[in-house]
Amino acid sequence: MASKLLICISANRTTVARWRGGSLHDCEVFADDEAGIAEFSAYAAACGNIPAFIIVDAVEEDYRFDTLPHATGSDRAQMVERKLRQYYRTSPYCAASLIGRDSSKRRDDRFLFAALTNPEIVAPWLGVLIECGLPVGGIFLLPMVTSGILGLLDNKAGNLLLVAAHPAGIRLTFFREGAFRLSRLSRGDAATVVQSRAIVDEISNTRLYLHALRAATLDEPVSVVFLDHGDQLGDIPRQISEENTSLQCSALGRNEIAKRLRLDPALIGISPAVIYLQLLGRSTPENNLASPAITAGYRRYRARHRLYAASAAVACIGLAWSGANLWQQFSTQENIDDIVRKTTRVNAEYQAATLQFPAAPTSADNLKRATELAEKLRSSATSPEPFLQVVGRALAPSPEIMLTELGWQYRPGEFEAGGQAGTSAAPRQTAATAGPAPALRRHSGLLAGQVRDFKGDFRQAILSINALAERLREDPAVESVRVVQLPLNVSPGTALSGNTSDAPAQGGNADFRIVVTLRQAS
Repeated sequence: MASKLLICISANRTTVARWRGGSLHDCEVFADDEAGIAEFSAYAAACGNIPAFIIVDAVEEDYRFDTLPHATGSDRAQMVERKLRQYYRTSPYCAASLIGRDSSKRRDDRFLFAALTNPEIVAPWLGVLIECGLPVGGIFLLPMVTSGILGLLDNKAGNLLLVAAHPAGIRLTFFREGAFRLSRLSRGDAATVVQSRAIVDEISNTRLYLHALRAATLDEPVSVVFLDHGDQLGDIPRQISEENTSLQCSALGRNEIAKRLRLDPALIGISPAVIYLQLLGRSTPENNLASPAITAGYRRYRARHRLYAASAAVACIGLAWSGANLWQQFSTQENIDDIVRKTTRVNAEYQAATLQFPAAPTSADNLKRATELAEKLRSSATSPEPFLQVVGRALAPSPEIMLTELGWQYRPGEFEAGGQAGTSAAPRQTAATAGPAPALRRHSGLLAGQVRDFKGDFRQAILSINALAERLREDPAVESVRVVQLPLNVSPGTALSGNTSDAPAQGGNADFRIVVTLRQAS
């Protein structure tokens, strides 16, 4: 835990201790005079730059409960500030805390207003802190700090009165259902504060005051817990319970208090204020009487430490990140070294194995190029299947036609076929383009065949061949069909010659040749 300087100021003395590592250290008591203030100045100067928190145990204190219209944010802050100035015009040490909502229909906000009405009690000690440069974290009334002890008590009574005998008087603090309601410090000296009659009188006065404030009635049972830090009360709590049936009294001795607060009993012997310093060190209450001007140094102190903490966190993250990167680099380098070792071993094994191979007919580069060329040829090879499918579909309806030769190519241009052309057929698409044909590869081929059972009927043979050519043209995959040769040249520009008696009277064959070009595959 962070170090703190804890101070408890009362009317005749000031108790100071350092909070370090979750416990109190270096407890000192200073008298309320010039010598005591000078000693305190030397003590504070030796503490270094640690925040200071102040408790005030004095008669000059005031508590008020009031309601304000429900509001939030700046509206609530302005109303609370006006109410504080209305109640405590002359005191700079005042504060308000929201304790709940009213049960009426308006559901107003309920506030506790507290103030130290005599600022001169704090002034000399606060001046020393400011002169020594110690940041002031807060100024609190002792009853506000006392609320921290309720969780350490086994007493769960609805009306609880804490009574503690201090050198300056008897401190009585009343809690109802665990909430603070009233506290008062009676004046007295050390000789009279532990007398039975004095304590009974103060308890009675407190109950009358609570009845006047309508905080508790006189016939309500009250549980009284004595903080007997000096082990001086003896049988007084039992006597008070026997004389007042509405009071249920119990006491906590010095060792029991030290045990519950986890405090050294010897420190309580130095000053009873150590009890409240221990509570303040463990938890800071809400009702801070110090103005923002007084706590400005503490806010800068906290901002500086937050910045240090953030810088340390960033540095730790950076170190962790750097360590992770360094570890990853070592791991990667180790993997690289392992791969290099494995590669070297495999290469050595390969070299040893290749020594046993027979001599190759050529170099490894030539074999590699030959293999790549074979793979390229295999991947770019084209099957004549599309061309054969077109031919098969056209021949199926003409069983009288028999193919004697079939040529195929897959390259730019049309298949070149020798022989005399009997008639030519233009491509089905009549649009002609000027200039050379585009160098696009496509399927093309030659169909050479005969008309079986030819008996000299040239007309019928030519009709069969033309029907075959027409079916080829109608196929969607065909771009052009050209009849290169017919059994009889029927061109009108050719002169008649020959002897019809040369034609076979019966039997024989009628030959033909057709060039087919397919469309380019999309």
